[in-house]
Amino acid sequence: MKSLLALFNTKVMKIHAAYCYILILFLISCYQKDEEVCLHQSFEVSIYGNFDKVSLKTIFSEAHPYCIISVIQNDLEIGRHSFYLEFPDETTAVGFMQGTKLPLYELTLPIGDYHLLAWIDYRITEDTSYYMTENLRAIRMKDGVADVRKEAYAACLPLTLSSDNLVTQAFSLVFYSPLSSYTLTTDLGEINTDESMNSILTYKGYVPVTYDILTECCVASLLNPSVRYSDIQKKGENFVVASDYIFTDKNKVTPIDMEVTIGDSSGGIIYHVSSVSLSLKSAGHVAKYVEMKDLGEGNIIDGEISGEIDIVIN
Repeated sequence: MKSLLALFNTKVMKIHAAYCYILILFLISCYQKDEEVCLHQSFEVSIYGNFDKVSLKTIFSEAHPYCIISVIQNDLEIGRHSFYLEFPDETTAVGFMQGTKLPLYELTLPIGDYHLLAWIDYRITEDTSYYMTENLRAIRMKDGVADVRKEAYAACLPLTLSSDNLVTQAFSLVFYSPLSSYTLTTDLGEINTDESMNSILTYKGYVPVTYDILTECCVASLLNPSVRYSDIQKKGENFVVASDYIFTDKNKVTPIDMEVTIGDSSGGIIYHVSSVSLSLKSAGHVAKYVEMKDLGEGNIIDGEISGEIDIVIN
């Protein structure tokens, strides 16, 4: 009798163990399914532009602000969205936007870690930018566009989407200027203002040539580009020798050095200064008066300084 009872208890325990094993497998299966659902869950992400640090003008002549948003994951661009900005009527009437969030774009993204990179410049058409923006980690200025209004703005946002909150989320891109500008002026004395005067500006040492929105830093080069300005104009008492924009690291001072030569349309060098140093900071403007050395007549430049503004990278 005792043997039968022991056998019965053993069978019951085995049945209980089997049921427990099946229950555990079922719970694991449910968890894996839930986890799989979460991993494939998508978020509705609303992106806004925050312009507290800049004054975003709604138009420059006929050019309008054009925005690019790049979605980066594991150092790869997995999505890109480009569009003209749309402003509320009252903002358009004022002519600029500052201190207000502007709706930019709606994204749908799965769970994961991302970086959103954004760039805004001014364009008449999509193909008329002053910048090469195919890669927002290596933005370059196009050749031949010195001495023009090249205002632009950048923003970077690290973004983590998790299963903790599966509802629509709103994020703000805080825009800043990755550029600094400068103007050089000089007094050319009693020179005949009816004669066409031209200047050549040659950068010395390291010069910022590209900008990386992810690191918020520019990349410098030793290529020493030269910029030619045709028919420089008198403004007030002085001539404007050069005026341009330079990439700068965010919240850091960027030093640059340059050589300036002024000549007439026949190629004669009249004025020269071997070194002009500037300390540039993002969103800033530096106006500097330059003392030029009068070389007199008879100094010849190789080639005539004339025609359109041209940037030559040697």
